[in-house]
Amino acid sequence: MTVEPVPESIRPTRRRLLATGLGAAVALPLPAAVAGSPAHAATRTWRTVAHRGIRPDDPDGREPLHNPRRGFRYEMSYNAADLTSPWQNEQDHSPDSAQTLELLEREYGTGARLTQLYFYLWEYATTTIPQSALDNIEKVFAGLRRKGYAAVLRFAYDDGVREGRRYTVQDIRRHIGQLAPLVERNSDVVAVWQAGFLGAWGEWHGSYYQHENYPDAVTAIMTTLVEALPPGMHTQVRYAEKRNMITNTAILDRVGFHNDYMTLGGGLWDYYVPSNPEWSTYLDVTRRAMTDGEMPWDKGQSADPYAWSTVIDGLSTARRLQTLRFDSLSIVHNATVTVPAWKVTELTERQTADALLPVSDGYFRDRHGNPVARTQFEYLRDHLGYRMEVHRVRYDLSALGRGRLPIEVDVVNRGFAAAKHPRPVRIVALGADGRIVASAETGADWRTWLPKGRAETTDDHAEPVPSTVRATLEVPRGARGTYRIGLALPDPRFEGAACAVRCANATTRWVNGVNVLAEVPVGR
Repeated sequence: MTVEPVPESIRPTRRRLLATGLGAAVALPLPAAVAGSPAHAATRTWRTVAHRGIRPDDPDGREPLHNPRRGFRYEMSYNAADLTSPWQNEQDHSPDSAQTLELLEREYGTGARLTQLYFYLWEYATTTIPQSALDNIEKVFAGLRRKGYAAVLRFAYDDGVREGRRYTVQDIRRHIGQLAPLVERNSDVVAVWQAGFLGAWGEWHGSYYQHENYPDAVTAIMTTLVEALPPGMHTQVRYAEKRNMITNTAILDRVGFHNDYMTLGGGLWDYYVPSNPEWSTYLDVTRRAMTDGEMPWDKGQSADPYAWSTVIDGLSTARRLQTLRFDSLSIVHNATVTVPAWKVTELTERQTADALLPVSDGYFRDRHGNPVARTQFEYLRDHLGYRMEVHRVRYDLSALGRGRLPIEVDVVNRGFAAAKHPRPVRIVALGADGRIVASAETGADWRTWLPKGRAETTDDHAEPVPSTVRATLEVPRGARGTYRIGLALPDPRFEGAACAVRCANATTRWVNGVNVLAEVPVGR
């Protein structure tokens, strides 16, 4: 890996390099301007390794950086009874969801690791869901796991094709109780469990008894659903007016939004616009709760009167999604009009900065510092949700004789949104075989690593402030050799690289779910 020079702003007049293969390690006094730097970091025993972001001419520099529960998504629908789809245009979808995901990748292009996943319970709207249907749902989750995907999950009864069903609040609550253990068991492949159930496609309009219009019914359903959610998981409703009906305020911190008709205000059914009286509610809730969206189908996909065949501008879309802290967006909707336009429309560093959007380190520059345009599609793909970059790591060699290695890591969030799910933040040391030989909890809450101010508000639009995490590793007695120290952001319930967070750096290595930041000689 190329050794990066230390920026002039922190370069000392004299320094001693320690070759690590991971950025540049230097012994230097850190200026007060380095965010979170303690006074003791100015001593000679501290070493610093500077890191940079991903440039377009890095190996795989234009490929998606797959991270859990964020980014573009596909869409798939199953009847729970037999794993067929209610839709004519999905008849080629396989009961094997892994095969269906491969079909979606071919049809819509790669770049996603999420999918909207509908299960229609039409046959069981007023009865108990049989074990055979629950087993079918489990099979679909297993296919997602094989492919490394997670679901934006929704259960519904009414599909707009068959006659609407006469389900009650009691039916919905009974079904949530049946489904909860299944979702809990498969929560590694569920990003969010949307409210669903009520109305056409689970969008909370047009149900037979109009339960979505009565606060008592809404509160009962949502309380049951939130109480059934696995730890850390959120749910979502489509409209602020429906969320406002919930009288049980204790559950509101886990209720976010999904916008199922994103047109930037061009269509009658896009309510996520500044002119909406509930705009302030959307701004407030999306800061901390999972947010998902989709554009309408275009006329090449649907003959419905709500189809939308005008290109929805990618830069304006980025501003709206960043302002409302979106975590995920469908690339199946408007896939023959808007998405192709995003894929061929260039986006420059200047345009992005002028739009008050985040500019990731090196994202628009090649190795020589020359400007390189990206596409609107690339930018949206890479910045939906969180995007964590390591700025630098510092470690103190003076305490190694006592078996201790203090370490500090500066991280900045270049994405549209803060992280929404809790997870441990650990500093670890790896042995030569890649196994963790020492680990320390930092106690940091990565959900507080805040992104840049919202583009369409009066927020401070300065660059996001780096956050510093600290821990001291206990080095095993008698240890000798080179230890690789790194930052680990694992899933609290599902260990391993598949559910861990990878930082957006070209100068780090990804080893078994750990972002390796430096190599430290021990016992030499």
